[in-house]
Amino acid sequence: MRSHDVIVVGGGVVGCSVAFALARMGASVLVIERDRIGVHASRAAAGMLAPIAESLGEGPAFPMGLESLDLFPALVDEIRELSGIDPRYTKSGLLRVAEANEADALRERAVILEAHGCEWLDGDDLRKREPRLAPQVVGALWSPREGHVDAFLLTRAYAGAAARRGAQLRLGTTVSGLLWEGEGVRGVRTSAGEFYAGDVVLCSGAWTGLVEDGARLSLPVEPVKGQMIALEGPAPNLQCIVWGRSCYLVPRDSSVRVGATEERAGFDVRTTAAGISELLSGATRLMPGFGECAFQEAWAGLRPGTPDQLPLIGPVPGAPGLTVATGHYRNGVLLSALTGLAVADWILAAKLPPELRACDPARFQRPPA
Repeated sequence: MRSHDVIVVGGGVVGCSVAFALARMGASVLVIERDRIGVHASRAAAGMLAPIAESLGEGPAFPMGLESLDLFPALVDEIRELSGIDPRYTKSGLLRVAEANEADALRERAVILEAHGCEWLDGDDLRKREPRLAPQVVGALWSPREGHVDAFLLTRAYAGAAARRGAQLRLGTTVSGLLWEGEGVRGVRTSAGEFYAGDVVLCSGAWTGLVEDGARLSLPVEPVKGQMIALEGPAPNLQCIVWGRSCYLVPRDSSVRVGATEERAGFDVRTTAAGISELLSGATRLMPGFGECAFQEAWAGLRPGTPDQLPLIGPVPGAPGLTVATGHYRNGVLLSALTGLAVADWILAAKLPPELRACDPARFQRPPA
């Protein structure tokens, strides 16, 4: 019998954050990943850290996102030092732009969000911030607290830091099911045999349903495809994220990431002419100059979606020893910092932060037969 304190299933950004937080607090951790660290949704992500622009201050995801955002500066310093990998955290700020029919509503939200450092820009103030915006862009909510990371490097940095704290990483190993002892979970079945632990954490993203043991659990996570493209950046390159009605633009070195579609297409990760066309149209609508920029590449990833678009974080009802951290949809990178700490606190101290009540997996529990 091979035993650890905790087995983390999944080597994406959330799984590696959970592993780091647990190992940092002294737990013996084994991460099991079917491929390589961070090569699926975490590699495809644009890496935005934008809870304000995402929610405009509304809904239960907003306080979670703000708390996680505030964790990043110190967290990035720590994992960079431990792993030797720089996640390239940039507090770039973000312009959420509006055309004429959107301006009044967004201006009102900007006033409400002044407490979070936001302000409304229009006229010369807006054009000084980004003069290449299309003429139909009449204003923008400027959010200076927000920014971005390289999501793939962040995932690798979490994993490297976890390993430095003693976590073991087992790659190229597929988890096929859970090991039950009575009503509790005590490990996992894998392509390399059985592994046992005091606790198991499912961080398998869009693939959660493939290891949840069917009718015994109720974890409604489905893949939502997001296509993205990279364009050669204009000169000078963008200095901040630009978010419009049909796409967002995230600067990266001398290029710009343009995202992203939202498609219920199962586990299909092919890029399509329609998806690329949609993104190109959105980018040139925001900034016509992109029509002259070279096309670099296109790719797709699978976000883990839930019916209410909120994650599942916490103990799974009816399955002692099983915790879940999945379903982060568009916010896995942003919420990775808070999720890792929350799961570690739950497993090692039996407490969860109150702001995560909305993420309780029990909300989808099936009624007794």
